[in-house]
Amino acid sequence: MVKWITVLVVEPGKAPDVRELPNNLKAFELTIQSYIETVETFRPGCLIVYDGNQTLAQKPIKRADIQGIFIIIRVDQTVPVSLSEVDIDVLSEVYK
Repeated sequence: MVKWITVLVVEPGKAPDVRELPNNLKAFELTIQSYIETVETFRPGCLIVYDGNQTLAQKPIKRADIQGIFIIIRVDQTVPVSLSEVDIDVLSEVYK
């Protein structure tokens, strides 16, 4: 059985969208449309999953720092988990 998690998907020209995705690498790659890399957000425990063809040297401060589609997830140790309501509210505002 596939476990689903709540994430934010941010697409160019659109507001961040709360979605349920299967909790696996393939689902993340299909959403991003590329192989993936991750970088920490300013919010502890949250990561941005983005197109691995980009190079991000530091934590992205603004949406414009990341090209294309990206996903924001929460990580518990090394396991992706659903974002909390507070995470969604804060990160939706920052990456709108």
